[in-house]
Amino acid sequence: MITDVTYGEGWDAASRTVLGPMNRRRATARDAAGEPYAVVLREEGRPQPVAVLHIAWAHGYFGVWAYDDRGRRTREFDLRRLEPERLFLRHVARWRYDTEDLPEFAEQAGRVRVDLYPDGRGRKVSEPRGSEGGSLRTMADMPEEQRWIPVSEFGAWEWTQALVTDGQFPDALREAPETNPTPLATAFAAANWRPPTPMRPRHLDKMFTPGTRFSPPYDGDAGPYVVQRVIDAEPLRLPTGHVIACDPSWITPGKPFTVAVPPGDYPTQIATAAYASEYEDTPVHIEDYTAARVLISEKPTVAWELALRPGEDPRTLRDGECYGFGVDSGTGCFVDAAAAAQLIGRENALAQEPDPDGILVREDPESGGNLIAYPSGMGDGTYPVWIGRDADGEVTCLVADMLILGHQELLND
Repeated sequence: MITDVTYGEGWDAASRTVLGPMNRRRATARDAAGEPYAVVLREEGRPQPVAVLHIAWAHGYFGVWAYDDRGRRTREFDLRRLEPERLFLRHVARWRYDTEDLPEFAEQAGRVRVDLYPDGRGRKVSEPRGSEGGSLRTMADMPEEQRWIPVSEFGAWEWTQALVTDGQFPDALREAPETNPTPLATAFAAANWRPPTPMRPRHLDKMFTPGTRFSPPYDGDAGPYVVQRVIDAEPLRLPTGHVIACDPSWITPGKPFTVAVPPGDYPTQIATAAYASEYEDTPVHIEDYTAARVLISEKPTVAWELALRPGEDPRTLRDGECYGFGVDSGTGCFVDAAAAAQLIGRENALAQEPDPDGILVREDPESGGNLIAYPSGMGDGTYPVWIGRDADGEVTCLVADMLILGHQELLND
């Protein structure tokens, strides 16, 4: 039996059709240029595809969707080209349909999700009964050699057989008959896929502009978020310029960011936003801590990037994901690496009360550094730090985003 190969701009999962069909020559050119395209693999006589491949080398992305003979997705693979000749298996999802009439992604469909990381870590979430039952979270035990797959040349799609089926692909692949290509703009307007897009910063300057209005936190009687206060904390003293963001009550502070700043004392600000609501017919005023920033220079910020620690690779981030610092005590902080060992820890956290604004400052006379702690938005979670740069590429600021206003929309007055 022969498997047909069709190339296109994308794949419409709802209608099971190729969007913007293209010939092999055009697909080869897109592959070489790193531009997105899709590959649909079919078995002769089977209306549903065996697999759909989504490829965008400029983003280091190779995605695989596998289907059963009823057109239901059964497996999904997210591979990243972290090395020129090897793909890293970043994510695997599997769905199990116990009956023939169970719809795709049904709530009661069993599912397993595995996330892997290049440093050897991994986690697995199993839900044998879907959302109707419990879940089991464990470490993902996968040998190193199974986490990496050699990059094959264009058209050699047979290697995906180990991913998408328990059986074997046929030995030969046949190019599907050519069709008239859909114009590029039209195809992309209809295409329903794109390479994974990690979290991007939003409204970082506006968070520190008092009076700026954002959409309400929820539907109902809540009023809009309004930037309420920008609290000037004491300057952050950085004797080495190697900055750490963490929960100040943790046992260990973790590693500093890979981007350092010149040693010095820098203005530090904490921003809040508030909204009006009601509770049992009584008006209430809710104020949230939304962000903290360290101002490194007065030059305008023209670009933002995610602050990273050693071992964190932004190429492994999936849709909406980011690296950040974890919080378990409802408090975050900035501190220099030279002072962190002396200032971080539960005993230190309990030894001093924050000021009326919720800000806590600790000093380390030996290193000359200090720690500035602040309430972390809604409480516990993982929060990104964004690095601002000026037109010359120099660091202008560091902003810890509490992920409150970044999800809201600016309101026009």
